[in-house]
Amino acid sequence: MSVPDYLENTVKDYADQAAAAYSAPINTDVFTGSQFVAGEDPLQTQAINMAQQGVGSYAPYLQAAQAAQAAGAGQLGLAGQTLGGAYGALGQAGSALGQAGAAYGGMGQFQAAGAGAAQGAANIAGGAAGMTGPNAYKAFMSPYQQQVIDATLAEYDKQGAAGAQQIKDQAVASGNFGGGREGAQLGEYQANRLADRAALQSSMLQEGFGQANQLAQQNFANQGQLFGMQQGLGNMASNLFSQQGQMGAAQQSLANAQLGRGQAIQGLSAAQQGLAGAYGNQMNQMFGLSDFQRQGMGQDISALGSMGAIRQGLTQAQLTAEQNRLRTGAYEPYGRLTQFGNVLTGLGGGYAGQQYQDPGSGGSPFQAALGTATGLAGLYGKIFG
Repeated sequence: MSVPDYLENTVKDYADQAAAAYSAPINTDVFTGSQFVAGEDPLQTQAINMAQQGVGSYAPYLQAAQAAQAAGAGQLGLAGQTLGGAYGALGQAGSALGQAGAAYGGMGQFQAAGAGAAQGAANIAGGAAGMTGPNAYKAFMSPYQQQVIDATLAEYDKQGAAGAQQIKDQAVASGNFGGGREGAQLGEYQANRLADRAALQSSMLQEGFGQANQLAQQNFANQGQLFGMQQGLGNMASNLFSQQGQMGAAQQSLANAQLGRGQAIQGLSAAQQGLAGAYGNQMNQMFGLSDFQRQGMGQDISALGSMGAIRQGLTQAQLTAEQNRLRTGAYEPYGRLTQFGNVLTGLGGGYAGQQYQDPGSGGSPFQAALGTATGLAGLYGKIFG
């Protein structure tokens, strides 16, 4: 198709402009490169630094929780040992109570002994007139030694009779038989023999029952003194009765003290168990503080990262807008030539070419940057939340 005459100069001018425009290279460095990429926002840097510092920040809380757990376990062990001591103290209290019961039970025999001694004193006082001579000791002698005593006294009496016979023989020989002198000698002799016999009997009784022998000797020497000793025996039994009662009271006091000690130890065990529970609560608090610290740090990091991402997106939008402006300016001559060529083609009766597209009109740069920022904020939330 030929160019109309009235367009020939215009087309020639268009061709010259197109040759000049398309022959010159485009400096793409003007609208491309890393200078159009938004750098890391200070808030993002702060969030990243905080996240790095927070790595392992739970360790002190975990160590404190482990220490509290160990201390709690130790207190539980001590509580078990203390409780064992309480059982021991309670067992000792039971034993002391048993001994106190035995002591109280033994009071009856001393009470009976005291009553018996008093009755014995009364019997001695009532029968003092008839309790003279060698037979007076029989009431106090041990039944297990009676045969020995009887044999010994029989031999002693036999020797005494021989001595008396010897006095009688001497009296006959001297012509004083039946006289006062013979009677005096025989009386003195008999008195001495009785005293010796009483001493012998007392000695034998002392070997079996020292106290009974002493009482018998006292009775032989002086019924009144024997009566006093019998009263002393009653007093002794009464004292033993009182001492047994005191012993029972002391055992009962000891049982009460042991019981109180057992209860105190039980209280200490309960306190140790409470302390173990407190350590357990402290351990849980440490875990809770660790979780709270990490959650709070995660929220701070997420907030800083989100705000930094928004500011980075805004900066990126501004850089992208500037990049589009520079690209549009670089391609603007080609756009004008294209439009001019389409106009000429239409005037010449031909078909116009495709409309020129601005290479920098790829949508709103702010919307694109905002979408990127929203994605980054979600990423921060997932990593540090």
